[in-house]
Amino acid sequence: MHTESRRIFDELEKECYLQDISSDKTTFAKKLAYYQGELIALHPFYELNGRITRLYVDMLAMVHGYKPIDYSGSIENGAYIDASIACVQYADASLLESILFCGLSRFDIIN
Repeated sequence: MHTESRRIFDELEKECYLQDISSDKTTFAKKLAYYQGELIALHPFYELNGRITRLYVDMLAMVHGYKPIDYSGSIENGAYIDASIACVQYADASLLESILFCGLSRFDIIN
């Protein structure tokens, strides 16, 4: 697990923690989904993996001017679990990408 976690976080660091793509919501959601899927597959914690990976991705989004991601609909209807399973079983983050894209919104800047 250590080797895989190192690979994931080294890759994220090389991508400047997605800073260069954060202004393009579509590309940003795609990359967030990729990294969240990788963390879901890694399953580093015995309990709370979904919550912790969502929190980490929320933090990545927030540092780039987005609000915490709204997962509410996808958690209530089971879509988040389906997306997580697709990430792990099929290496397919497209469902998760859709959830993230719909849940991403920018903070309103007040001057």
